[in-house]
Amino acid sequence: MTDQTEPQDPDEAKGAGGQIPAPATVPAQGATKAKRPSPRPDVFYTPVSNGMDYLVSVLKHLTEGETPPSARDLKYTVLHLQAATEVLLKARLAREHFSLIFVDPLKATHDALQKGDFKSCSTMEAFDRLRNIASLPLEGEDRNRIKELSDHRNALQHYGLKHNAYAIESRAARVLDFLITFIHRHLIPGLKPAEAMSVERDMDTFRMKLKGIETLVKQRMNDLRSELAKVADVTVKCPDCEQWAMVADGKEEGPTCLFCHQVWPEDPESAAANYAWIILGLDDHSVIQDGGDPPVADCPDCGVYALVAQAVTAAGQPGATPLCFSCGTVFNNLVACESGCGAVFSFVPDGESIPMCSDCIGIRLDRF
Repeated sequence: MTDQTEPQDPDEAKGAGGQIPAPATVPAQGATKAKRPSPRPDVFYTPVSNGMDYLVSVLKHLTEGETPPSARDLKYTVLHLQAATEVLLKARLAREHFSLIFVDPLKATHDALQKGDFKSCSTMEAFDRLRNIASLPLEGEDRNRIKELSDHRNALQHYGLKHNAYAIESRAARVLDFLITFIHRHLIPGLKPAEAMSVERDMDTFRMKLKGIETLVKQRMNDLRSELAKVADVTVKCPDCEQWAMVADGKEEGPTCLFCHQVWPEDPESAAANYAWIILGLDDHSVIQDGGDPPVADCPDCGVYALVAQAVTAAGQPGATPLCFSCGTVFNNLVACESGCGAVFSFVPDGESIPMCSDCIGIRLDRF
C-alpha cells in the first residue's frame, strides 16, 4: 500500500501560487482538548418509544431497502420485530403493576426496577400475563405467531437460521398486523398526551407501509390463484407462512407450499403434525388429556401416520375435511374405532356392521 502522507510529485503539493503549504500545527503536549460545539445528548428511551423505534427499523428493512428485501433486511426484520414485540408487551404489562415484568413477581422491588438489575419475564410469559391477569382479549392464534417469531429470533441470534424469504415476510406482516392493533387498542389509551401523539404519528406511517407489505403477499397469492384452484380439495394453510397454499396431493416430493416453497420431502408425518399443532392448535397430549381423539392418525388407505381428521381445506372451509398428508386422499364418512384404539376408517352405517377397526375386531374374535 502506498504511503499517502507525502505527495508522489512535489508539484502536486503546491497551491495555485506554487507554494508548498505549511505543515499542520500539532497541539502542544498538555494542551486542553477542545470541547465539542454541541455536547452529545444522553441516550434515553422510554419502553414505549424504544419499542416504536424497533418497529421503525422493521418497516424500513421491509419497505425502504432492496426490492424484494435482501437476506440482511429480513435478518434484522426478525431480530427487531421480536424485540419490538417483547418491549411493547412488557410496557403494557408494567401498567398493571411493575412486578409483573419480573420473572418472579414476588421478588420484585422498586430499587431493582430503577437499576434495571433483574431478570424479566419472557415474551410469551408477558403475553400470557396480559391475557390471564390483565384480562386483555388476546387471541391464541396471535400467541402462536409470536412464539414462532421468538423461536426464529433465538435460532438466528445463537445458531444461525435458514428459512424461506417468502415465509419470513408473510409472518412478519401478520405479527406487525397484531402489533398495530395491540398498540391502538391496549397501549395508546393510558399514555401521556405527548407520548400518545408521538405514537399516533408513527402508527399512521406504519399503516401505510404495512399495506405495501400485505399487497406484496396478496399479489403473490393472486399469481398462484389459478394453480391453487385446481387442487383446492387438498390445499390447506401452510404451517410455515400461514397462506392457503400447502398442497398435500400425494405426489412423490411430499406436501409442498406453493407460496413459500416449503417442502416436506418424504416426511408427510411431520407435515401433518406441524399442521395440526400450528394451524389447528391441536397436539396429542392436550387432546387426549381432554378426552378427544388424536389429531393425527394412521391413514386407512396408505397406512402412514399422516391423516388429519380435522383438516380444513380451501375447498371445504370452514368445515373439517379429513385429509391424508401422505397419499392425498380426502375421506367421507370417517369414524373413529368405537373401541377407543385411535384408529379411524370410512364407515357407512348399514344396521349390521360394527364401527370397529379390523385389528380390534380380530382381538375380540381371538377371545372366543
